Amino acid sequence: MEEQETVVESPQDAINVKLEEINALIAPYKLAYVHPTKDCVLLDRNARYMTKEQQARLDENIKRDGFLSQLPFGIRQQDGKFKIISGNHRIKSAIKAQLESVLILYGDEADFDDQRQLAIQLSHNSISGQDDPVLLKALYMELDDLFLKAYSGVDERELLAYKPLDLTSIMDKDIELSEIRFMFCEPDKAKIERLLDALQYKMGLDPNNDSIVFMEQDWFIEVMSKVQKKYQIKNRSTALLKMCSIVEEALSQ
Repeated sequence: MEEQETVVESPQDAINVKLEEINALIAPYKLAYVHPTKDCVLLDRNARYMTKEQQARLDENIKRDGFLSQLPFGIRQQDGKFKIISGNHRIKSAIKAQLESVLILYGDEADFDDQRQLAIQLSHNSISGQDDPVLLKALYMELDDLFLKAYSGVDERELLAYKPLDLTSIMDKDIELSEIRFMFCEPDKAKIERLLDALQYKMGLDPNNDSIVFMEQDWFIEVMSKVQKKYQIKNRSTALLKMCSIVEEALSQ
């Protein structure tokens, strides 16, 4: 009587079988439990970088956790391997931590052409949001454990050095107001409004109760005149748009 060979299913295979049920519901996106070295291919060109200190912190966090708490995103290639287009640093840390398997989100090449892959790569790097420094500091100070403070990755020196602007409340009746009118098309008007919102956020202002005051009218006109002269702009509305662009560029740095 012939003996039948027993096939032992690996934990990785068993998990992937169960994931198939989920994948049917979230197409074109899918989940896979993969080996970070054997199954994953890292990007040759990745604009997102980490300092040595940041990468070391990520290494330590993933080694301690034993898994990835944020999923990398990859594209399954024809050879069956996954090109990681978002989360390269997490995969590197998983490799360093000698993790046998990690959970990733992925899509097939047939559903994600090169242009879409590139757009996803850039968007995952660029759209990361900002922290409210006052709230961030308050939340950070709620951590009692020094290890957990290190785990958070927050730069404590920079955070504790931050001090919100001490803005004295100014009532409209307390200052002499002058009106200066500018004419803008709707897209430019929306751009200025977004910039003012960003300035309020940067200065720690409450948009419901506080306002940005452009100091003295003479000072404002003087600055605008300098902008007009430097950039050879005649129209004041156009000059104000240029001023907004300069401020916007400064805020992004």
